[in-house]
Amino acid sequence: MQSKLTAYTLFGVAAAALFLSTKLLIVLGTIHWLVSAILGLGLTPQLVLAAIMAPPALIALWRIFRLCYEAETHPANN
Repeated sequence: MQSKLTAYTLFGVAAAALFLSTKLLIVLGTIHWLVSAILGLGLTPQLVLAAIMAPPALIALWRIFRLCYEAETHPANN
């Protein structure tokens, strides 16, 4: 059986990915704020910390999108 790609499916992918991505970014922002506050970092070290946290965050966001796409286009869900 082949997966169907419709506007409704794409809307479901976007909604699920947006919901989960928002939760992830809130958690990552809170972790960044917590580490910066505990260590008493200035502006430049905060930017370095953000640059260190960015690649894993982007990988996690890509995985969220990919899993949402696979879940919404799976033939069992149509």
